[in-house]
Amino acid sequence: MIYAMSDIHGFLDIFKENLEKLDLSDDNRLILLGDYIDRGPQSGQTLRYIYDLQHEYGEDKIIVLRGNHEEDFLDWIDTISHPDGISFNNWLAYDRGLTTFSTLVTAEQLAEYMRFATTVKGDELITRLNEKAVEMILETSGDLIKWLKGLPYYYKTETQIFVHAGVDEEAEDWWEYGTPNHMFVGKPFEIIGTGEFYMDIIAGHIATSRISGDEDFHGVYHDGASHYYIDGTVVVSGNIPVLAYDEKSGKYIY
Repeated sequence: MIYAMSDIHGFLDIFKENLEKLDLSDDNRLILLGDYIDRGPQSGQTLRYIYDLQHEYGEDKIIVLRGNHEEDFLDWIDTISHPDGISFNNWLAYDRGLTTFSTLVTAEQLAEYMRFATTVKGDELITRLNEKAVEMILETSGDLIKWLKGLPYYYKTETQIFVHAGVDEEAEDWWEYGTPNHMFVGKPFEIIGTGEFYMDIIAGHIATSRISGDEDFHGVYHDGASHYYIDGTVVVSGNIPVLAYDEKSGKYIY
């Protein structure tokens, strides 16, 4: 059995409730499709839990992919810590109330950061606050950052592609080479894949309420052909859909 979940967004308790219902014995696998952070209250704890889960069960049983929220977060860390300061990504400005940042540092570091924020003035304010935040995250959660940087963009079986957002389907069986990384994690709604493809595609990223056209729908969406979408907008619905695939029968269960 293969289980898939996506877009946990820091709702660790809901994720744990789902895990209790899964059978991870024998050759059964769990594939997580990205977006573990932001929006919810326990981003850092969610990353740590998944990190520990994968180390407990092994990378072949707990497959962890990256999403656009991890991609943006890592890009922020890299651009802020780049010694030449070539580019700038102000991810921190979008972390409202420091909801994610505060879960990746200690309480003492957070208090220090808030004190530091009152001492910085002028044009250097944004740059120095970002630099301080990255410094603290790397000090306390450096192992998680290193792990995140090693997460793959997709996972494939003989008949399936598991990915956060999607692939370049026009490339057909060359999709692995024709899909840029930003599409794996951020394929937009306007070009979302539907219909027949030579492999099944299981993705998150875009709310199934939006794909289905029903604002009250937050379950697994199947287009009737080759695509399954599983982003249940947990911040609204309180639901993280689970898609199961029975490898013996070739049937999906949800």
